[in-house]
Amino acid sequence: MNDELRERIGVVAGKLVQAAMASGLTWEEIVAAFGLAAKATAQAAATAGHATPSKCVALARNCLEDGFAQDVHVAIADGSAPRRDAEADKNPLLATARRRQASKLH
Repeated sequence: MNDELRERIGVVAGKLVQAAMASGLTWEEIVAAFGLAAKATAQAAATAGHATPSKCVALARNCLEDGFAQDVHVAIADGSAPRRDAEADKNPLLATARRRQASKLH
């Protein structure tokens, strides 16, 4: 996988995680939702004629395993650190982390 593709996939993954964190689901529920979405995507690919349903699902599983093999770095603000800039305040992942931290304090 080239660097440009890796970067594009990383951007999409980041957006998916931000949206999922804002949903209010637990992290375990979010992981289950990603698995369900991967299977649904594979089934849609099969319906579009890319391959048989079983081949598309098998490829989706391989892609998920390949994703797990990637090195990932995550930074979540805990709400106690000073705000760095306006863009950080717009990040749903950071906002969710701040909201969860605040709810633990009350």
